[in-house]
Amino acid sequence: MKKIISTVAFVCLMTGIYAQQHTEIELIRSAYKLEKKSIVSEFMQLNNEDAAKFWPIYEKYETERSAIGDRRVKLITDYVNERHKAGVKNSDEMVKESADIQRKEVDLREKYYKQVKTAVSLTAALDFFQIEDAIATTIKMKLWEEMPLH
Repeated sequence: MKKIISTVAFVCLMTGIYAQQHTEIELIRSAYKLEKKSIVSEFMQLNNEDAAKFWPIYEKYETERSAIGDRRVKLITDYVNERHKAGVKNSDEMVKESADIQRKEVDLREKYYKQVKTAVSLTAALDFFQIEDAIATTIKMKLWEEMPLH
């Protein structure tokens, strides 16, 4: 779990600085997705039948979650770049964007919780929701620890 958090923090903080190095960032994101999938798999402990139902749903979830993650990276980059300026001009927009990102993350987990519950089982859905919430929370905490605020 520590490795995944460090990778995500690195990707998020470095995206603004090295945006032109698209290939390297995509490679890091790929590694993150593989490691995250491994963590989810270990936590979920699905049998073969349930796994066959779960993973296609999870892949769709990850595609949507990644788009929200990209919004978070942009917001963090904007925050870091704007914070040191006298009077952040876009502060209201940044707060609105942050709140919207958080709502979208929870809405997305709830949407896929329902899909997993219907397709696999209530237990699998609950496990999915909990591990995704734990990963998201841990990553946010690590990002704030790593963020250059002064």
